[in-house]
Amino acid sequence: MFRAISSVVQRAVGVGVMKTSQQKPDLSLLALLDYFDQQVLAAYRNEPHKYLIESDYLEGLLSLTNEYFIELEAAGRTNESVSISFGYRTLWDGNLAIVAWLPDLVEKSKSHIERWAAFRLKNPEWKKTDDDERFSNWLRRYVEGSWDIDNGPLFYLGEAIKTVNGLTSELVGVPLYKHEIEQTLGFPSAENTHRYQDAHRALYGYFIDGLDKDCIVALGSKLGNNLRVNSKKTVEAVAELFPGLQTCPSFSFATKLVSEQRRLASHGVRPKPKSFSAFSEFTNDLSLCLKAVKELLTMIENEFGVNGEAARKRHEAKEWLPKIDHLRDPHSTIMEARRMEGKTVEKVEAGYREDRAGVHGSEVVIIHFTDGSIMGLETGSNAGNIASSDNNNALRPEDFHVNFRPQWVPELPKGTRKS
Repeated sequence: MFRAISSVVQRAVGVGVMKTSQQKPDLSLLALLDYFDQQVLAAYRNEPHKYLIESDYLEGLLSLTNEYFIELEAAGRTNESVSISFGYRTLWDGNLAIVAWLPDLVEKSKSHIERWAAFRLKNPEWKKTDDDERFSNWLRRYVEGSWDIDNGPLFYLGEAIKTVNGLTSELVGVPLYKHEIEQTLGFPSAENTHRYQDAHRALYGYFIDGLDKDCIVALGSKLGNNLRVNSKKTVEAVAELFPGLQTCPSFSFATKLVSEQRRLASHGVRPKPKSFSAFSEFTNDLSLCLKAVKELLTMIENEFGVNGEAARKRHEAKEWLPKIDHLRDPHSTIMEARRMEGKTVEKVEAGYREDRAGVHGSEVVIIHFTDGSIMGLETGSNAGNIASSDNNNALRPEDFHVNFRPQWVPELPKGTRKS
């Protein structure tokens, strides 16, 4: 198979694969695709300490964990690396096959070719491409280069949870969800009820079990509600905080569905597996969970009068603020900046300081306050000391330059988001 795939790749690449966004891809690009049984990924799933499988409705990526790559690098075995982009195509019987980008297999994952060869599909019969939306969109995005193809529900579920976490972190200092959704969550690996239930078992850990009771209690306290939820399940606890969730069209339905499928997956002896459209049904379930999280987000926004997206942006902006490692001596020059505390800013000037002979270049900020006081900020450095060092006679202060790196954090806005 190695020679066959290499020949196909070289032949297709030789024809030329460059295209603009307005051009249809050369048909030779289609020769860079091949098809495999989904079980090709099973062995990788069994070694999560070595391999990552990131996936969504449309696409997937098989790669190494950082830890395993470091291990291979230390042992001089990076030739065992793997990085394969893939999608899904529907067979005539409704089952899904893996469609892989062959250059990834040949150029980035050579040592894995034989493993994949064992699962290669020979003469598969496909569902019509026009009726296979998932595969058609994958082709449009990755072969035709279209930017119009949207992400799947797993991506948006992760984004919604990040927004909820950003909002509650700003409100009470604790994220509501302990774990943010990762693309490695995984879709059902086969079209049967057992794999469908297994996927829900993983989802349960994020969507339900991941709800933080400490955050729920803190939110209740901020609303003047002294909740006692230690003995309650997480969903019961959040429903006690926001009773309106019980009448929302998606929240109760989604939590019950995920809980029930997780219960079946964790049962000592579950019913025998049946053929089932697990992948498509799980995709629909993720969309339902996304609606549920949005309902919860709206509930928090309305109760606290704070826009979730704005709060998330503020929370993420704070992550980029410089971290103070230790405090300076109270007599240090930088402590003069504390004179700005409590003052009202009238005007701010910013630009480059005029050049000074023998001094490094610098940006400056001049802040004017309403009481007439002014604070000037410029950078200092040890450029002069370095330039005067016996071992660095060739260096001049003018060869150094230090910039400010301001990170702005906006105020927490009031008012609910616009629907």
